Amino acid sequence: MKTIWKSVLIGLAVVLTEWIFVALFGTIFNGLSQAESVVIGTGFFLAFEMVVCTGVIIAYLKNKK
Repeated sequence: MKTIWKSVLIGLAVVLTEWIFVALFGTIFNGLSQAESVVIGTGFFLAFEMVVCTGVIIAYLKNKK
């Protein structure tokens, strides 16, 4: 049960970080419309998140051996 709550808290932290990133992405790249900045910001964040998750999985598998 403890690991479930830990996973939920990590997920909520990631969602909060994404909201902040997407909100700031529109102000940094102010030449884009709001819809474009949300789509591009979300894509960048998801790409970053995939790289981090892949790194965590690879590190876990290497430590398991």
